[in-house]
Amino acid sequence: MSSAFALIVISAVFHAAWNLLVKTSADKVAYNVHIQVATAVFITSYTVLFFPEAFYFHKPTFIYALLSSFFFALYQHFTAISYKYADVSLVYPITTSSPFFIMIWAYFILDEHVTPFGILGIVLVLAGCYIMNITKGKGNKSGLYGILTALLAAFLYSFGAMADKMGVESVNTHLYIMLMADFMSFYSVLFTIISHRKSVTLHRKVSVPVQWKLVILGGLAMSASTITYRLGLIDMQISYSSALRQLSSLFGVLMGLFFLKESYGLQRIVGSMVIVAGIMLIRLNM
Repeated sequence: MSSAFALIVISAVFHAAWNLLVKTSADKVAYNVHIQVATAVFITSYTVLFFPEAFYFHKPTFIYALLSSFFFALYQHFTAISYKYADVSLVYPITTSSPFFIMIWAYFILDEHVTPFGILGIVLVLAGCYIMNITKGKGNKSGLYGILTALLAAFLYSFGAMADKMGVESVNTHLYIMLMADFMSFYSVLFTIISHRKSVTLHRKVSVPVQWKLVILGGLAMSASTITYRLGLIDMQISYSSALRQLSSLFGVLMGLFFLKESYGLQRIVGSMVIVAGIMLIRLNM
């Protein structure tokens, strides 16, 4: 269990890294698609090189990958859209609310039972994320649209998490991870083409060139986050792992402090302390 805990913490670091790159990109929706494609290429190459024995057809694994990637791609797409209509610091805390939904679905679908102190730990982690990131909103119609889109993203993610847990526990974990990444790439391109259906090509409406260095870095970070999280998820309840993954919020703030020279005031100090307290409770109840 300690190795699963460590893997998910590592995943949170890489998750924060690629989200930081999304924040610095010129066109967030387009960049999200680019790194999804890069991630599919990297993970497929990784699987071919290190786990060639994983290449055989297993119907449940295929179905789980198809379902989880569909909901995760929707989550990524709507999260990127929410960033366009409201401040990241306003909508990001809302996108981290998915563990609330996941805990409910896991109880009924996976028969997971979380202790009262475990629930308190999950609540503290999410509360800490909220405290660290929330700011006064813009107060206009587009800002409200961004908030509602972020909530929709979190809700959709919770369904993907259910299929994700069942997928990593299938007999072919590495095939599942590869298929999930490949399908996510396909869905992301498809959703973007639909939303830009008047475009002949994906980049026709993008006023900036492809940021190749950021795409490669983002693809590597997302690949590392994807793989380490799923390997850790094998031996951990999804109710706990999804909350623990929210450590990415803390790591994201720290990265913003060091790389983007963002401020780290009293609000973020308090939020950090609340997150750490929640993580300690989760660790003690695993």
